[in-house]
Amino acid sequence: MSAEDSLAVSMLVILAIAGATLMTIFFSLLRNAGKKDELEELLREEPEVSDDPEAEPAGGEPESRQPWEKDADWWRK
Repeated sequence: MSAEDSLAVSMLVILAIAGATLMTIFFSLLRNAGKKDELEELLREEPEVSDDPEAEPAGGEPESRQPWEKDADWWRK
């Protein structure tokens, strides 16, 4: 086998490895495309709204503000 033949054979081996890698990726994508993720379903559920005042987030409006402090939603105006 000459030097030119070894170059061609090595390129064919590289192309075969690249093709096998792509086929493996596509096969795994097709195999997992129909499966639904349980976490996705949990995230899509609506959170329950509670009337309990203790259930409100703790980061509400502060009682007293200093004169130099901006409102929390200053960027919305």
